[in-house]
Amino acid sequence: MLITAGITIICEIISYVMQLVIFKLPLEIATFTKIILIEALYNVIIVIIIYPLLEKTGELLMKTFKEKNIFTKYY
Repeated sequence: MLITAGITIICEIISYVMQLVIFKLPLEIATFTKIILIEALYNVIIVIIIYPLLEKTGELLMKTFKEKNIFTKYY
């Protein structure tokens, strides 16, 4: 969860700095921090919900491909 929040914060800071430089927008720290906190929280919640689903899917795929099904009869 901390990695997700950290990467979100880093990406948003880079994006905001690029927007400031390219579009010459005014610097608004209060609004920017609110947006970062909301986005980081949102991404963490998404990871909490989706990660177990991805893990279960991976386990099912591993089980499917690791089993050796040998059929000796031909129909």
